[in-house]
Amino acid sequence: MHNSTTPNRGRRSHHHRKKKSTKGALIKGMSERLPINLLDEYEFRQGLKKIMAGYAGVYALYRGKRLYYIGLATNLFWRLHIHTRDRHRGKWNRFSIFRIGRVRYLKDIETLLLRVAAPKGNRVTGHLRKDANLSHVLRAVAKKQARTLKRIRRIIG
Repeated sequence: MHNSTTPNRGRRSHHHRKKKSTKGALIKGMSERLPINLLDEYEFRQGLKKIMAGYAGVYALYRGKRLYYIGLATNLFWRLHIHTRDRHRGKWNRFSIFRIGRVRYLKDIETLLLRVAAPKGNRVTGHLRKDANLSHVLRAVAKKQARTLKRIRRIIG
């Protein structure tokens, strides 16, 4: 029997609220790798236009299982359609789409993906603000550490 003097073992106190999950705050939908020939199907095109209405997205193009290209688009169907006719034609046969809820971060997401995956078909790797590139800071730290180690070696012989 539970009364006011019994300890609250194994239960959450009403003072400790569970944090609300942020899962799904950015990615509002995605597809697995779909075959390119779906883009020729009228019903699929209409469905894609409908589910992407009001959303921008990131897309990935694949040749078989290998990632070929990453891009972003405000009109996903049109962008995929263009890639069936531009310099990428014949170089990919599957695609994935990611519906993004916060367009504000779309370019940063593309840059992140391009820098991590470095797909063969992308010419540009995306740009960062100058102060966002930490490489120069890390090089300075490495130089300082090297000088410190050199000084210690001289001292201890």
